[in-house]
Amino acid sequence: MTLLHLAILRGAAWLVPGPQRAEWFAEWIAELWYVKRNSTRFCLGAFRDAFWLRRNSPAPNARHTFGLESPLRCVLLLAVLAAVSVFFAFRVPIPRAPKGYLILGYLLMILISVLVLSATTPLALGEYPANRYSPTGAVRLRRWIFLAFKIALLLPIVFCGSLDLASITAMNFQPHGFLVGLIVALRWALVDQRQRCPVCLRLLTNPTRIGGPSQIFLEWYGTELICAQGHGLLYVPEIPTSCCSTQRWQYLDPSWSSLFS
Repeated sequence: MTLLHLAILRGAAWLVPGPQRAEWFAEWIAELWYVKRNSTRFCLGAFRDAFWLRRNSPAPNARHTFGLESPLRCVLLLAVLAAVSVFFAFRVPIPRAPKGYLILGYLLMILISVLVLSATTPLALGEYPANRYSPTGAVRLRRWIFLAFKIALLLPIVFCGSLDLASITAMNFQPHGFLVGLIVALRWALVDQRQRCPVCLRLLTNPTRIGGPSQIFLEWYGTELICAQGHGLLYVPEIPTSCCSTQRWQYLDPSWSSLFS
């Protein structure tokens, strides 16, 4: 064992989630004592193991939600961003392009971004069975209204924000400059919607990894998230299969609510 080997393992250890880092490093140090040949190659293999742990061991409190747990806060923040972007869009030099050209180009980019998303990202929000504990129609309508509000606020944010940025970086603005912003914004709206409780629309918490790759044919393998209000659980498969190709929601009986109060 040399200082180079220790430095390699210490560098790989920074990729390991904090709660597991000390134990992981101690195990690799202990195994290194028994390696007689190719010690450097053995240490470099620690990076692959560290990357695997980082990907398959999500920490419960590692999600950065920026205060968007509540649906009301999420909508208010988007509304503030939309108002700020529109405010500056009317006060900075507009790029040299006809307004009709910009609007037509933006509508075309919206269509192209939807096509790109449909080809690269599943548009389905998951499987949500009927709920016998509350009106299913009201729950479903509330979810779609919330998603529509987010998209309606994101569209002016991308449009005016792109114009604000173009006024600083360039004088000639092309409509395809909207494309990247639209793809990122719409994809975030879909991902955010999938991670929310269908009843209270709050972000789900406590992601927990269940099972392993070797159990995919007989048992559940994926991530389980829970609603902090006790409305239900969300199962997200790690590897889509024929029997479980998308995430599934499971409602909890009202008797569970006492555990979340």
